[in-house]
Amino acid sequence: MLKYLSLLLLPLSVFCLNAQEQTVELGRESRIDSVLASVNGEPVTLLDVMLESGQDENRLASMFTGERLYEETAKVRRRIVEEIVIRKLIYNEYKEHPFDIKKQHVEDVVDSIARSMGDGTRAGLERRLKSFGATIREVREKAREKIAVDVLLMEHCDRRVFITPRQVYEYYEANKEKWTSQEQISLQLLLIRKDAGKDAAAVVRDLAKMLDGADETTFSRIARENTEGPNASNGGKIGTIERSALRPEFQSALKDAETGTVAGPVETAEGFYFLRVAERIPSVKKPFREVAESIRQELFRAEVEKLRTEYRKKLLKLAVVRYYF
Repeated sequence: MLKYLSLLLLPLSVFCLNAQEQTVELGRESRIDSVLASVNGEPVTLLDVMLESGQDENRLASMFTGERLYEETAKVRRRIVEEIVIRKLIYNEYKEHPFDIKKQHVEDVVDSIARSMGDGTRAGLERRLKSFGATIREVREKAREKIAVDVLLMEHCDRRVFITPRQVYEYYEANKEKWTSQEQISLQLLLIRKDAGKDAAAVVRDLAKMLDGADETTFSRIARENTEGPNASNGGKIGTIERSALRPEFQSALKDAETGTVAGPVETAEGFYFLRVAERIPSVKKPFREVAESIRQELFRAEVEKLRTEYRKKLLKLAVVRYYF
């Protein structure tokens, strides 16, 4: 019934929007029969969108409030409106050349909608639909539409893509940095601040002698007794970090430092640092066999998206699409 009501309301809605330039606030709109867009005169309502955005909107409600919630909701709904517009255009192609769609496939999609909109049960979905003024029959039709569109996208785009082993290897060789882990370094740190109210230079000279050749135990003890930096209680240990993420002064001081050595004093704006290299973890390039499949999938997705974009543009050129937000 809602579907037919939306169709009856569409001409009036379009007239009002064109005459008064009224639009809905996409993130705030709650009237399920609100027309958000039209495709060759066929409306896309808020109900159409909410049948797909339910799970995302529930997640957003647990993350944001106020204006931020409305903004994020609008982003989700806008994306889904765009998807529905394209889907309706593709579905028109199905209606011109229909093919058999198994009833069980339709029911599987309905179950998926039930999980995203209600408590996961058909009864829960029907209660939610009833509150919207919609029916399970309408949902089944939307499920049929989704299946038909997925099949046509597969035919027009996905099945045309084949990624060769050579393409995969060439991509691997051309993007070695993506498959190479960064060098990491595990450090202990001791800081003497310049503004600590004592002769920092004299303290640093004494510490330099004490820390020369210090092992982990010795450095930890001296750090606990003297450091004015973080993690004094655990001997100045700051864990493992990518060497490229260290501040420039530390990178320079540790460039050639081997595991077990102490670098410093390193002067900075706030004070003097001694750095003990607990461990150096070299960069490692993952072998081709470990990443080949993930590369193939990445290239496949990129090529499919390229073809789908071209397909969408082709469909839109032949359509009249209006947005009311």
